[in-house]
Amino acid sequence: MSAHSPGRNGETVAALCRAVSDDLHALVPGIVDRIRREIPGYAVVGRAEHEQAVTLQYEGLLTGLITRRPPSPEESRRARQLGRRRAQQGLALESVVSAYHVGYREMWNILLHRAGPQDQAMRSELAGLVGTVWMWIEQASSAAADAYGETVRAEDAARLALTHRFLGALTAGGPPTAEHAHLAQALGFDPSGTFQAVCSPGEAWSEEDATALGKRMRRHRGVVLCAHRDNMLVGILQGVPAGDFLDALHGIRPHAPVGVGLAREGLTGAGVSLLDAREVLPAGGTGVASFEEDWLTAIVRPQTGRLAALLGPGGAAAREHPDLAETIRAFAAHGFSLTGTGRALHIHPNTVRYRLDRWQELTGWDVRTWAGLSASMVGLNLPLRPEP
Repeated sequence: MSAHSPGRNGETVAALCRAVSDDLHALVPGIVDRIRREIPGYAVVGRAEHEQAVTLQYEGLLTGLITRRPPSPEESRRARQLGRRRAQQGLALESVVSAYHVGYREMWNILLHRAGPQDQAMRSELAGLVGTVWMWIEQASSAAADAYGETVRAEDAARLALTHRFLGALTAGGPPTAEHAHLAQALGFDPSGTFQAVCSPGEAWSEEDATALGKRMRRHRGVVLCAHRDNMLVGILQGVPAGDFLDALHGIRPHAPVGVGLAREGLTGAGVSLLDAREVLPAGGTGVASFEEDWLTAIVRPQTGRLAALLGPGGAAAREHPDLAETIRAFAAHGFSLTGTGRALHIHPNTVRYRLDRWQELTGWDVRTWAGLSASMVGLNLPLRPEP
């Protein structure tokens, strides 16, 4: 039976499609409600824009069912344009494709309902058009998906280029310029806002990892920049807690060492925070080091050559007597309390006292004084060996 053959009631599928097309103004709002209910991500798309796009899709589909043809070049162009638009709006590709399936399913149900359960000839004719409907779903959604992917790749490449220019400006030093501010704004930052930098050694990170980390952080309201630069994973945060970023980072690389810079104001502060993170990084070993807590070690590390003669004995004593080094660290961490230190290490306070005295014998540093404590803590955290 052809597309223009009458059903038992004298109505044809072509006439049915034309009638539904005439009623689209009344049908589309309900279908859009269904799409937005089943796919919450469409909340980012304006209601009027969404209804207009669905109306155009149905006009093409219904015409295609009447003539039994696939999408025309113009209709495919509109589908690609829609895919690009949804990518720019930040809608997930899965949501875009799902919307096609939901929308065409709803239209098919409307056609079946209007054909009526009693008109078997009409329903049989509609059944012969299932292949045409699937052809429209496949070709329209594929065109949209292809354009979506092209747009995302182009935007990712452009953002990556901006990212590297911005990081280059931060590491170059000197006062920020108008160009630096424009780069920051193009990446979504407020140039006068608060920035915080995070770094991790790049051996275990690739550009793909950095991109994946950035995508994990997109649910946050603030701005996150991630890039693999100078054999280092670099993150620049604004309006995002560093702890949330570290959770996402360790979700990809659980044991990656990390350095966290101090939160600082403005673009000058962003550059200094990045320097913080890079300088403090080695202090973290396989854990997390923050400039807020490890600034002293970070600052003196570049002077290890000069400090070896002064602080080297501490490193030697720690290597030969790791129990003493453990006690010194615990003593500093527990308020210089013999009892608190002993409780933490599960030893008697008298044993703590003995170890502190033994440490002083080996190094000459009395950790009960500022000079002895500071020399001990710095010496324990730097890779120092006494000069031969």
